[in-house]
Amino acid sequence: MDIFLIGLGKVGTALSNFLKKRNVEHKILQKVPENVSGILFLAVSDSAVSPLLSEILEKNPELFVVHFSAATHFEDNRVFLLHPYSSINKRTELNQILFTLWGDKKPVFEEMLNKTGLNFVYCGKNPGPLYHASAVISGNFTQFFVLQASALLEKSGFTKEDSEKLLRQLVNSSLDNIFLDGKNGITGPASRGENEVLSNEYNALNNENSELALIFKAVNEAISRFCADK
Repeated sequence: MDIFLIGLGKVGTALSNFLKKRNVEHKILQKVPENVSGILFLAVSDSAVSPLLSEILEKNPELFVVHFSAATHFEDNRVFLLHPYSSINKRTELNQILFTLWGDKKPVFEEMLNKTGLNFVYCGKNPGPLYHASAVISGNFTQFFVLQASALLEKSGFTKEDSEKLLRQLVNSSLDNIFLDGKNGITGPASRGENEVLSNEYNALNNENSELALIFKAVNEAISRFCADK
């Protein structure tokens, strides 16, 4: 089985490193090939996926194509989405990542994909917008809030190193609690209805960052409603 890769950004580089460590031969391409077979991994930006898919399929009638953009839908039984439900950088160890696989159910293709050593679970033909929204909330929102929290700690006199240690501790323990106890694992003033505490913190934050203060208020109000019937 021949394996091809177009794109050496974060995902493409991590994939190439993964395949090299497993001694899986693959060819890194600078342009669309012609009349090849096997699997081509298309690790390019969201906007580039659709036009490249059209060209690849036209020039390669026996090739399976895998892309990584959950925001792109392409109706063809040789095209598959392999979505990393994770934040990826060039150093990410893909053996620790579980991908979701989308497209027409094809045991022959899945057998080929299994030979790469990637971990995946077949989830259906196309992910809906709520699937991608869940990834945005759990991934991008977490990143945004942690960076904001880090900035607030540093303004409070903590070093960057100590801020990172504290935030990792809090984020990891918070996740452990909710996976163990669901909404009962949520702690903090909003979950306990401590409105005076929240008001004081909102006012202090509003003096520092009014936009973040509005987000702080809205999210805490949502948490209060969510936890009200615990």
